[in-house]
Amino acid sequence: MKHSALLVFATWMVGAGYAQAQGGLPRTIIATDKAVPVVNQILTGTWLSELSRPSPNGTTLPTIPAFITFSADGGWIASPGDGTQTATHGQWIRVGDRKFLGSGFFMVFNESRALTTITKLRINYQLSEDGKTLKGTTEAVILSPDGIVLNTLPGASFTMVRLSPEIPADFYDFQKLP
Repeated sequence: MKHSALLVFATWMVGAGYAQAQGGLPRTIIATDKAVPVVNQILTGTWLSELSRPSPNGTTLPTIPAFITFSADGGWIASPGDGTQTATHGQWIRVGDRKFLGSGFFMVFNESRALTTITKLRINYQLSEDGKTLKGTTEAVILSPDGIVLNTLPGASFTMVRLSPEIPADFYDFQKLP
């Protein structure tokens, strides 16, 4: 009986030592001064964007505002505010520390609602350290309805701000309702 009690005690001590060592590992395995905050490594959410485009004569065209929603599965959709094109549909991937790559597509119609062009966007994104702003550049490839490349327009840039939920004035009263 003493032998089995000693074996149980020894097993308990080894297990306690392992648990104690394991408790120290989570505290020491991450170098906090070198860790990259993963919360800022995603684009998921809704953003307000302003796109700046150069004109062919070197001046800057009016900015185009848009609401853009990035999904967790790598898709995104944008609703541009200039009224000349359809919503833009695209995909994004993370390619580095707060750096992302994206592509998107939209259609343009004339006054008679006939399809005139399809635009393919190639996009570089840079997320700020706090995860609240985004900036980048775009290259637009203009295609005919038949898929023939008509023009490639580099040099556009954008800035975005991440939107967040806001508390309405009646929030606290509403929370008291059954």
